[in-house]
Amino acid sequence: MLFILTSDESFCIFIRMNQNRLVHEYFTLYTESGEPIRGEIRSMDTLREKPVVIVCHSFMAFKDWGFFPYIGERLAEAGFVSVIFNFSLNGVVGDEPRITDFEKFERNTVSREISDLGVVIDAIAEGQIGAGIIRRDKIILLGHSRGSGIAILRTADDGRIRGLISLGSVGTFQRWTDHQKKTWRELGYLPLAKDSTTSPLRLGIDFLNDFEINAERWDTKNVALGITVPWLIIHGLKDVTVPPAEAQMMYDASNKLTTTLVMLEKTGHLFNAQTRDEDNYATLDSVLEIILKWLHSHKH
Repeated sequence: MLFILTSDESFCIFIRMNQNRLVHEYFTLYTESGEPIRGEIRSMDTLREKPVVIVCHSFMAFKDWGFFPYIGERLAEAGFVSVIFNFSLNGVVGDEPRITDFEKFERNTVSREISDLGVVIDAIAEGQIGAGIIRRDKIILLGHSRGSGIAILRTADDGRIRGLISLGSVGTFQRWTDHQKKTWRELGYLPLAKDSTTSPLRLGIDFLNDFEINAERWDTKNVALGITVPWLIIHGLKDVTVPPAEAQMMYDASNKLTTTLVMLEKTGHLFNAQTRDEDNYATLDSVLEIILKWLHSHKH
């Protein structure tokens, strides 16, 4: 269906808060190499188990960035459990509201993020986190931008996932010119800003090697063909970061019986929600209404 609309090693629960029946649980999981994956569970304080939506943050973002906490709250208030986490090498230390560990950020790769997501899914499926409130047979992934690309790749290979939601998703991890890749190999890294005093963030050579080695396996058309669960793709027609053509390409390659594509007019990559002041989350709320209606239709 197409719509164009106008406008796993160990863990620890740190704290539990109940505010107006919205319950927060904070957890830390660890990768095989010992890197922490910090996350948060949000749910309404009820005794029944509910489907879980795992939210994958985008590139140069983190679980507490921008609209991600708001999305988590809205999902929980609508009767789902939301799980938002930091990828282990996203560069955020603890619960700091910014990226400060530039060495970790440089070591990150797509494969590491796919594996990190697997650690979170394992912890849910095995009842390490969310026991008693999460329906372990109803795991849904929601990702934004590169986080959505990670969710797509994980869904194609993980039979425990029952639904997929893509927001402004990348349709390919190949986003650099030959000249950029030449510089990348010469330096051993790719700076993300011309002036390192503006931003010291850079991508390490492992990132380049990773997506080049896996280029065929991660080919978007082939991956989309392998998605058999219900899939909702939402993309802004004014997105200049990830062209809408990438969403259309994934939809064209997908199973039309189980995939829904929604293209939003006058909407960019961040759904007019880079800050809440942009439109007081009006556009984001309309996106969430689409998501929640879709989730409720695939709830059972």
